[in-house]
Amino acid sequence: MRTSHVMTILTLIVLLGLTGCVQQMQAPAPPPDQAVPTLPEPTSGPPPTPTPEPPGYYIQPGVPAALAGPAAAAFEAAGMARHDTRENAAAWLAAGNQPDARLAAQWVYALVAPFATIPDDISWGAFVAYWQAGDSSTLPDFGSAPTLVMAQDAADLLASLLGMPSASTPLQIVAEDLVTDTLWAARPSLGVVPFEMLNPRLKVIILDGLSVLDRDLDPMAYPLTIPFAAGGQGEAAEAGLGTLGAGWPASNRDPARISVVTLTGVTAMARATAMQMELRGYDFPLRQIAPFFADADILHTSNEVAFATDCPNPDWVGEPIFCSKRAYFALLEAMGLDIVELTGNHVNDWGTAALAYTLDVYDGAGLPYYGGGRTLDDARQPRILTTPDGTRVAFLGCNSAGPFSAYASVEAPGAAPCDEWADIRARIADLKASGQADLVIATLQYFELPSYAPSAEQIADFEALAAAGADIISGSQAHQPQGFSFADGAFIHYGVGNLFFDQMDYIENRQMFADKHILYAGRHIATVLFTGLMEDYAQPRPMTAEERAGFLELIFEASGW
Repeated sequence: MRTSHVMTILTLIVLLGLTGCVQQMQAPAPPPDQAVPTLPEPTSGPPPTPTPEPPGYYIQPGVPAALAGPAAAAFEAAGMARHDTRENAAAWLAAGNQPDARLAAQWVYALVAPFATIPDDISWGAFVAYWQAGDSSTLPDFGSAPTLVMAQDAADLLASLLGMPSASTPLQIVAEDLVTDTLWAARPSLGVVPFEMLNPRLKVIILDGLSVLDRDLDPMAYPLTIPFAAGGQGEAAEAGLGTLGAGWPASNRDPARISVVTLTGVTAMARATAMQMELRGYDFPLRQIAPFFADADILHTSNEVAFATDCPNPDWVGEPIFCSKRAYFALLEAMGLDIVELTGNHVNDWGTAALAYTLDVYDGAGLPYYGGGRTLDDARQPRILTTPDGTRVAFLGCNSAGPFSAYASVEAPGAAPCDEWADIRARIADLKASGQADLVIATLQYFELPSYAPSAEQIADFEALAAAGADIISGSQAHQPQGFSFADGAFIHYGVGNLFFDQMDYIENRQMFADKHILYAGRHIATVLFTGLMEDYAQPRPMTAEERAGFLELIFEASGW
């Protein structure tokens, strides 16, 4: 083969190989219906400015929800975000007096225990020592070291004031709505709650001689009055503070909204009690208990004895057929009585004419009565009294024990019968359903029992009134005082005991209660117990601390606590 032919063939092979490579490197053409993407042209200039973070607000842990909730809503409505620390926050809400505050408030807290607690008062120093070091040596005798129970806000607040609690201090943190139940389950126990969380199942403990239940309390002298303040800078903070200030509360406790209703037991100005009044003055029975009555807006007693124009001079010890001289009304005036109960089984002892005369005496003095009256219908009518802050308190009562001669009739005066309880339950329910009263108090002349503990029938009958809507149920029949219970949100005292009566035969008949029920803005929030011991056949005196502790222990045990 010629060399030229060989070169020609080699040239053709090389050309064919190059053509194949080119064909393999070419990208396939896109389908006719698909556009070819175009890359953006590069741009020049500074990077975009990041979006600024919204101004922040800070709320200190422990601030009560009644302040913290509205503050958070107001600040967030102004476009602010919540911060975990106060640093760099444009607006804030915190405990303490702040020099740059725009808004300030005083929040009152109470040291509390279950109602069935014997100690009444604690020094603030002793509580602080228990919180900081677990030292219970200076606390009153609770039987054992009390568990501290509180909501997280209260615990955070105390930690900010007193430092973290000691590891040896038993502290239980629960949801706010479980504090009361947990305190009862953990007895002995103490808690700290804001004033607005008080309820009758809790006992308010006095701190350094001061009680949040006293209207004349100086809040600045009370250890658990906590100042709170809010402030901030900047347009958003100003807007949030302006919104918040429109409804900002100065305090959670307004002393003008506190009302006091004091209930007592049997009054019988006859026999030896009347003798002592004749000898020592008509106000003799009142003299040692008067300070406890001084702050009552509504003071009650069950006067079982009618006044009579022909009532003879009293016998020291005589038959239990009673009357009182008209002059003895001076005792009721001296005590400042506001309403008198007429369910007693001695109201007609001297005859219906004497009771009719007694009602004339009450009417003439402007003293309302209930649980008895001129006729059966009058005796069954509730009486509604209004406290200075406008709280409407309805009283009604009935007699289930008899005797038949004590009962009112269609035409004659007497006590209201309980009528198997149907009438009084219906009237309680109507008072609540119609909105005629903010609070309903039912007091009863029940069967007398020589027992601190109520009977099963008594429990059922009293609890039925609670189920009907009564807020406070009190037994006025008891010469021997009885225990307590709670049912359907109601406070029940099965027997208060004697107030002014001459029974000195047994210690059980000499012991007595007077119950000071504290109302706030129309709600029953607490009960303070006076415990007394009858002396000289007429005059109750305050129990000593030792007597009171022993008596309350008996009563709480009889209550099943």
